[in-house]
Amino acid sequence: MKSEEINRAPTLKDVGRRAGVSYQTVSRVMNGSERVSPATRDLVVAAAQQLGFRMNRVAGSLRTNRSRTIGLVMSDVANLFFAEVVGGVEAEAALNDYSVILANSGEDLEREREAVMGLMERRVDGLIVAPAEGDHGYMERDLPERLPLVAINRMIDEPACGAVLSDNEGGARLAVQYLLERGHTRIGALAGSRGLMTSRERIAGFKATLKAARVPVRRDWIRFGGLQANSAYAAALALLDTGDRPGALFATSNTIAEGVLLAMRELGLQRNSDVEVICFDDVPWARLVDPPMPVIAQDTHQIGRIAVRMLLGLIGQDGSRPEIVRLPTRLMTNEIVLPERALKPSAAGDAKPLKRERSAAGVNAKTRSTGDVS
Repeated sequence: MKSEEINRAPTLKDVGRRAGVSYQTVSRVMNGSERVSPATRDLVVAAAQQLGFRMNRVAGSLRTNRSRTIGLVMSDVANLFFAEVVGGVEAEAALNDYSVILANSGEDLEREREAVMGLMERRVDGLIVAPAEGDHGYMERDLPERLPLVAINRMIDEPACGAVLSDNEGGARLAVQYLLERGHTRIGALAGSRGLMTSRERIAGFKATLKAARVPVRRDWIRFGGLQANSAYAAALALLDTGDRPGALFATSNTIAEGVLLAMRELGLQRNSDVEVICFDDVPWARLVDPPMPVIAQDTHQIGRIAVRMLLGLIGQDGSRPEIVRLPTRLMTNEIVLPERALKPSAAGDAKPLKRERSAAGVNAKTRSTGDVS
């Protein structure tokens, strides 16, 4: 080992280098996987002993030597949606005397893989992952068999795992129906990525609702602008900077809606009078802009809580079957309800109405739901 590594605890990679195997193989040995030959297992155990690697990591299993710790990998903790999900996870974990170790992938698959493997080194009892876009085959290759695993927001195809999702198509239907009821027939959509399940499902609901209403689906009015506000801004600018632009726009996430509003400001377009906007995800600023912006709200805290309950069920019961739960979404129009006019006597004795103010207490978010949990 290098001199600068002497004073730190050895890692899976150190053991792997000493044994001449990958750190993924060391991880499988550590977690008691049956996919490692006895000879390789002996090499790894011997290398771990030589380096002073904690032997309970090698000999323990996630079910017989629990750490009462959950590994949580979020795809973008800067996004308010994921931050609120974290709050739900931590609240439910605390109720069950579990701690949570949080990692952020930044919507990057390689960073996600590194975060997952790092959490496995720390002997978490199970994982909750909001997956980044891409092939998650590394989980099948590198993680222990029957590892308790729950996906949130997006599915993971391999390995089979539990999942807590929102009714994306139903939420998109609510959004489009709202715009149709407002008299719009020239409706566009701005989504994140064709490779993301959430984007595909929300666009599918968008198209289906327009077709059911016999409103033309303009393919050139459906754009994919990435997951960040800056990239969404560029896509929205290209869509709206034309004489043949939609009169209403469905943004499939809060960050995309930010990009749309930035583009509209750049172009000098007024919301509602030029282009009406509705977005997926409830965000506080939607009630603060003028006029307030309607949103499709997801039950973020409940997503986190249910994911923990599902994961603890998988940790506690060998052979329990992973479930897929979809939570309903709801339309929030964010209409402002003003208080009754107060009367103030004037100097002449006449009653004059006080100026009405909009306050947090005066906000009434009217809702319409997609239905019950499936």
